[in-house]
Amino acid sequence: MKAVYFIPFLVLGLFLIGISYNESNAQLVSNQAFLIEGSGFAVTEKSIKTSQIDLLMSTGVQIGSTTRIVIEDGFVTLDEIDLTVTDITGSILREGRFIRLVGTAENSIGSEATISLFGRLVQNTDEGSIYSFSGKIIQGSESNKIIYTTKISTLGGTIPSSPITPTSSEKAKDGEIIIHIAEGAAEPFNFDYTSQGYITQTEIYTPNRISTIPGTTLTFVNDDTASHSISSGKRDTNSRGGSPYTQDGRIVSGDILPGKSWSVTLDEIGFIALFDVDYPYMTMDVVVFPDVESDILGARIDSNPRN
Repeated sequence: MKAVYFIPFLVLGLFLIGISYNESNAQLVSNQAFLIEGSGFAVTEKSIKTSQIDLLMSTGVQIGSTTRIVIEDGFVTLDEIDLTVTDITGSILREGRFIRLVGTAENSIGSEATISLFGRLVQNTDEGSIYSFSGKIIQGSESNKIIYTTKISTLGGTIPSSPITPTSSEKAKDGEIIIHIAEGAAEPFNFDYTSQGYITQTEIYTPNRISTIPGTTLTFVNDDTASHSISSGKRDTNSRGGSPYTQDGRIVSGDILPGKSWSVTLDEIGFIALFDVDYPYMTMDVVVFPDVESDILGARIDSNPRN
């Protein structure tokens, strides 16, 4: 008789676990941008290298329990060697429980490496999802076995704990995002961000991560006492202590004087890394891609100053 009473509770328990698990997998949604950040080891028969992974991932439309993904940009390190992503695609399987990535990357002299990774969901949190990845990175005759622990989070702005209230002259228009360059950004170690209500001392831009659709205008407001500039760029794998990016010429603001603003309209689909050439630690990531019903395939980037 005890077994008879136990079975309904067992079925109910399994049902509730299933609901909870499915809900936990819902964080990797379709048509969204995510950052994969993590570290681990690359192992051969002769060596153990430390390895870091930083990838920008965009998801497509979900078909059944599978979602196609593309790595838009990023890099993998093997000790002091940087491998920049050239072509990596994959799939999110079983509604986020597993991730498969396959493709290529290259080092600073153009030598190609093949990458094959398989990830398993470990835990979801309010800040992102934790995945463990294993696989191989093959470069020339050397095959590295890989193991990573990674965090996958959505690409969205981090809001100050005491939000800045815009004045009537700087209220965002339709299709506009206002980004503040923080006071003290030119001298972050001499400025007390905590007293200003910022979450951390590294929040130079507010917000500092943006995922948006084509046609959006970004307006940068310089709240600092020093001039700043905004440029788009590509990761410089040869950089050692200097700027992590080199200018690619797509976006160049010129000087944005203290108290002034500058705007740029983003119509080109893809990943855009923005930085200040005079202050290389001032970087931010922007992803532009169409919403579910859009058929825009990419166009131009227009910019104009505001006084």
